[in-house]
Amino acid sequence: MSDNSRRALNLQGVLKYSVEHTANAEAADAQLSTDLDEEKSRFLEGAINSLTVGASNDFKTALEILDSLETSIEEKEESLNHLRSHIDDIDLANSLAKMGGTKTLIRYITVPEKELQALSINIVAEMAQNNIFCQDIFTKEKFLPALARNLSEANENIVRCSIYAISSIIRSFQPGMNEFKRINGVKALLPCLKSSNSDVYIKAAFLIASLCSLDKSLRDAFLKADAFSILLENLKPVDDFDVKQETTLYACSTLSLNSNLKLSAEKRKDLDLILAQIISNNKQNEDCEDMVNYAKNIADNLKTLP
Repeated sequence: MSDNSRRALNLQGVLKYSVEHTANAEAADAQLSTDLDEEKSRFLEGAINSLTVGASNDFKTALEILDSLETSIEEKEESLNHLRSHIDDIDLANSLAKMGGTKTLIRYITVPEKELQALSINIVAEMAQNNIFCQDIFTKEKFLPALARNLSEANENIVRCSIYAISSIIRSFQPGMNEFKRINGVKALLPCLKSSNSDVYIKAAFLIASLCSLDKSLRDAFLKADAFSILLENLKPVDDFDVKQETTLYACSTLSLNSNLKLSAEKRKDLDLILAQIISNNKQNEDCEDMVNYAKNIADNLKTLP
């Protein structure tokens, strides 16, 4: 048994004795509970520091393998998997960035070996997610131009992963959004809406919806690039929940909000019919509540157009 465990048990014994023999049992209990909490906090802090130091040392080894010209593809893949298994912890993600791991990652997001490339891109995405420190580093170190170039890859998995990483870097982070505009990310992302791969299409449409709901200048840019018309080509009058249709409706809803949307009379008539069918077919289905609401929003927004 460890010293920490023995000490905890000894404190528990004192607590029991105090409760049984002290007139003011509640006061004794409160005091000893505080002692136990302080003991636990010190123990956990030490354990976390030990884990962080251990992980940092492992990171250094993994980066050495990735930076070496003599290690095999299998060893590099194992090293990337090791990094990925730890960076869901924000402190460890930041530690990897601080020790220069981003300089290794930016090389690997464009390597010819697709498995290594995909792993590296996913690491970037997971490090950046809801992490301003890493979002800032990835933006300053020009990850977004490299990821945007990946969107024209033939490999659909690389495209899908790259959309995920771009989204993680720029969402709710204005400097990342500004960099996305600077590199003309709208032009790079738009062809993904024409992908036959459902995952690629859904991720692209969802990112467009998210960006347009946050930034009017991006909404206008996507409209100017004809994103709304491309989305309409994917809109179908389904009669049950469909994630592709829900995402399409979400994107169309944000693009039609207080915008400069222009539709021909024929397209507007066709859209009104599809929206009416979606609402009618799914209004009693709880799983389709968001779909129906998005359809209603689009219909209402269309009424405000000239």
